[in-house]
Amino acid sequence: MADLQKLLCAEVRRNLKGGDRPRIPAGGELLWRWFSDLSGTRQAGFGGPLPITFNEIAAYARLFAIPIAPRHVAILKAMDAAFLDEIAESTPPSGVKVAPRVSPRPLSGALFDANF
Repeated sequence: MADLQKLLCAEVRRNLKGGDRPRIPAGGELLWRWFSDLSGTRQAGFGGPLPITFNEIAAYARLFAIPIAPRHVAILKAMDAAFLDEIAESTPPSGVKVAPRVSPRPLSGALFDANF
């Protein structure tokens, strides 16, 4: 199970770095789907995405009647840690100014009104 965890965590990192379609290791398909579903409902805070909580995993398991074992939870939490680590590494450190993205569309009165 530890090998599967390492492979899935490595794939999370590779996928976040712009990898093409995920190369899910054999036996990891369900865990990848569970992680994708849970990550899709992830909350965001001021510092970026928040971790998936044990309560969210338990609610997901109840809602979809999935028998998630403790070893599955450990792998999901490890995948989540890999996700958060990769996001943190790709985010500039605090205090570093980052130029905002510039829209290719010029600001017009209608666009301003639509935003406000």
